[in-house]
Amino acid sequence: MTKSKKLLAVIIIPLLYMWHCAAKTLTTEQAAEARKNIVSQAKQYIGCPYKTGAVGPDAFDCSGLIFTVYRDAAGVQMPRSVKAIYSKAKIIKTEEAESGDLVFFKTGGDGSITHIGIYIGKDQFIHAASDGNNTGVIVSSLREKYYKNAFASIGRVIPSGRSVKEVPDNGDDKVVSEEDIPDPEGSDSEDSLAFLSTDSSGGQTGGDGRWYSKIVFDATLFCDWNFFDTSRFMLNWRGISLETTARYTGWKFQPGIGTILRYNYGTKNFQIPIPISISFNDYVKIYAGPVINFGNPSLPGSSQTARGSFFPGIIGASFQTPKLKAGKVGISFAQDISYTIYNDTDGGALPFYKSVGSGLVLSSGVRVTLPLSNLL
Repeated sequence: MTKSKKLLAVIIIPLLYMWHCAAKTLTTEQAAEARKNIVSQAKQYIGCPYKTGAVGPDAFDCSGLIFTVYRDAAGVQMPRSVKAIYSKAKIIKTEEAESGDLVFFKTGGDGSITHIGIYIGKDQFIHAASDGNNTGVIVSSLREKYYKNAFASIGRVIPSGRSVKEVPDNGDDKVVSEEDIPDPEGSDSEDSLAFLSTDSSGGQTGGDGRWYSKIVFDATLFCDWNFFDTSRFMLNWRGISLETTARYTGWKFQPGIGTILRYNYGTKNFQIPIPISISFNDYVKIYAGPVINFGNPSLPGSSQTARGSFFPGIIGASFQTPKLKAGKVGISFAQDISYTIYNDTDGGALPFYKSVGSGLVLSSGVRVTLPLSNLL
């Protein structure tokens, strides 16, 4: 192949690819028809039961419903998970929502996208619900408190079915605006979702933008233990503790603050740590903070007394399993490892083995998580 032919191929092949992509773009009329088909087919599945991993036709999970309806009604191959669909969709403003767009929710308490539905107009959407008063494929309203608070954003995969159109040649130049074009499913006007607020990044948040819509509250009951004291290796019960934390889920690294009410059986005193935490996701967090001590702590396995340090007081890390849903509450198993600082009675540092034997504690327990908006 000569150089000129190679150059021609380099130019033509990308142009052919671009033409192929452009050819697949739907016209406004085709998009409106596709949206109508999506809503119509989704309605046919109302009443089907919910089943994890199911894509129909007899049962669905939430992303399985989207997968099947978009494929069969519009010929669009969608990913199979909620998060993958969210990454594929174009996030739009709520006032731009049309029937056939996707509605995303944060229902897990960790700030991630966990649920999805198909918007059908008039503030309503079709989805496959796994819990609540009604389950399976149902129609719900975005004005319901639960979905209003959990609402995250509107996503678009099919192009808009609305546009400014010119009337066919009839002797005048009248322009028909999109308000004059009937919605394929008879939905409300575009601003029917105005009750849902828009954040500064262009995305949407539920709960009318209320300050607590992204605050998550959790409480954990721990059994404290370790496998050594200041003099020997052995399994030790170190007491019980109740930890409560409030964290903000609107950022990638989620800041939080909490308290721990702990009876430390090993040191024979009562403590109230006040940790400041950073959660990296729903499963891992690190924390540190001061500790208020009541009573004179003693060193486990020894008759020696010590002095609790107020600050620095405690550092630790916490891990939890994926949550089991019980209505609006998430329940998980949590494992915590913490180090509380103790000093000698004269304020000096303890020997290493005494410091670790008294301060290092493992905690195992059950954590209950609930968005603060559901408490208020």
